[in-house]
Amino acid sequence: MKNKIIKISFAALVLIAYIGVVNALVELDSVSFDPAIIAAGDEVDITLNFHDRAFEDTFTQDKETTLNVYLETADSVSGEYLLITDATGSPNVGHLFAQGIWRKTFRVKVKTDAPASKYKLRARFQYMVNDKPVGGDKVEDFFMKVKKEGIILGIANIETNPVAVRPGDDFVELNTYIENAGNKNAKSIEAVLNLPVGIEHSYTNNNRLWIGKLAVNESKKATFFVDVDEDAGSKKYDLELTFNYMDLDDNKYSKEITIPFLVKEKPNIEVIDVKGTGLAGSKITLEVTLENTGTEDAEAVDARIIKQSSQPFSFDLRSNYVGELQVGETGKAIFTINIDKEAEQKEHYLKLLIRAKGDSDKGDNNIYTFNRRAIIDVNGKKVNPVVGMVIGVQSNGANKTIGIGIVLAIVIIGLVIFKSSKKKKE
Repeated sequence: MKNKIIKISFAALVLIAYIGVVNALVELDSVSFDPAIIAAGDEVDITLNFHDRAFEDTFTQDKETTLNVYLETADSVSGEYLLITDATGSPNVGHLFAQGIWRKTFRVKVKTDAPASKYKLRARFQYMVNDKPVGGDKVEDFFMKVKKEGIILGIANIETNPVAVRPGDDFVELNTYIENAGNKNAKSIEAVLNLPVGIEHSYTNNNRLWIGKLAVNESKKATFFVDVDEDAGSKKYDLELTFNYMDLDDNKYSKEITIPFLVKEKPNIEVIDVKGTGLAGSKITLEVTLENTGTEDAEAVDARIIKQSSQPFSFDLRSNYVGELQVGETGKAIFTINIDKEAEQKEHYLKLLIRAKGDSDKGDNNIYTFNRRAIIDVNGKKVNPVVGMVIGVQSNGANKTIGIGIVLAIVIIGLVIFKSSKKKKE
């Protein structure tokens, strides 16, 4: 009995020692890929060829001893871009036989947006005795090279209309040419344009365009319309264009790129002060102070008053030439205005149309127009001098008779002068 226990114990120790080293003797002979040249978006069959040179017949023919093989990603980058759709492979290795060479095939999906690179994979070998793992796992690392990128969506060209975009421009046509420079077709492409502060979409929901399908090396035109704020800075803006798309296996992807959008310099003429106060029935001088608050010098600045037919004013000249205004410089436009006798006593708003030419030294020959306004304050009514004299005299109750006499005298003198001049003419 004692000898039997010793034999069993010895056999167990030998078996444990043997299994402890047997995993280390699994050898990975070769790895093959189908397709041989892999592009992002491919589904790849990976075949492992391996053998174990340690087994003796008495052990390897044991029907209860099997070998499991698993495929795993070996680092975080591979885990991000590779999807192992069959980690256990098919068919199983099954029972082992001496000097046998086995083959096991796994399937891996390469994501469409995977960059061309080497991706690290790991084969893990695990012995099983009576359906229980024994010994330590044997691992073998290898690389799978992705030589071509899959779907590569980008912008081939950008055009704007007008070519030179400036602050205050509305309905600027932004033409983008979207292309697929990759090795896989893309479908269900949607382009979404996000704008920075200072630029807005001209139309509601114009920020989202449907592109559809793009085959390899194909491009399509996508047009957006944007408005540039009047006070937008003259600089390069970054517009964010996001692509939402699918590959032919219905996997969904999203990609964001940046579009440069240049807003150039522009003069901007503002009214900063207005001096114009008078009485109904009088003639006044309207003085309008202008300032170039823009980012470019202005040439040939001209201001013109536009009045409504119902407004109680008339002009000798409606326009006044100011000349050149550099950035930050001020100038004055002066107008002579006749106020009607029946003008209502209040502040009246006149439309002021300002025209200016861009800086020709910078190649800007555009003519810019600015709609501004000026205010005339009618704060009383002009009184006739004669009537004023009479009123002044009559204001003293004791001298009413004298006032009437003076008026009659003036009238008589006027009649005499009129008749005298008439006789001379005859």
